[in-house]
Amino acid sequence: MIEILMVDDHAIFRSGLRRLLADEVDMRIVAEAGNGQEAIDILRRRAFDLVLLDVNMGGRSGLDTMRRIRAEWPRLPVIMLSMYPEEQYAPMAFELGANGYLSKDRDAGTLVAAIRSVATGGCYLPPGMQRSALRAGAEASLHQRLTEREWEILRLIVQGVSLTEIGARLCLSVKTISTYRTRLLAKLNLASNAELVRYCMEKGISD
Repeated sequence: MIEILMVDDHAIFRSGLRRLLADEVDMRIVAEAGNGQEAIDILRRRAFDLVLLDVNMGGRSGLDTMRRIRAEWPRLPVIMLSMYPEEQYAPMAFELGANGYLSKDRDAGTLVAAIRSVATGGCYLPPGMQRSALRAGAEASLHQRLTEREWEILRLIVQGVSLTEIGARLCLSVKTISTYRTRLLAKLNLASNAELVRYCMEKGISD
């Protein structure tokens, strides 16, 4: 069960999201916070599998809260949500360490898929940013040292596919996929999926 902390300053939105996820057997919102400080206080009291964090809140902003979360819980999966276009805040969210970013006008299925991906060690990159991050014209760089299989796994990670699903698609064990992921991160001098996404965005790695 993916236990989620929902952080948003609009009670109606929190209520709607709770109802939306109620039909999913593998996830549930177990706590809510109306602002960033409340979220930090809740996180200090108990553990969660994932945080859904609004970007634009009164008081401590979502971006500010994201920075605090990464400082205290560097491995906690976080998906940021916003009413604003994805290209406006997503790069900053990933720079601060978010594992996923969605505009609130995305359909329910997309959110559910993103939650599953991020909670199992993947990340979620908005479709528009995937196209930008995987645009042709990559410069000579560390990524040229990757093998064909490492390239394949890199692209799936950037698309938000979980390690379990990657293994299923490639007919390989999760342990093998994890080993490939560790190897490609080492070759790129990176430490996490979030850093991998930022690297692809910066380098414009081709699909």
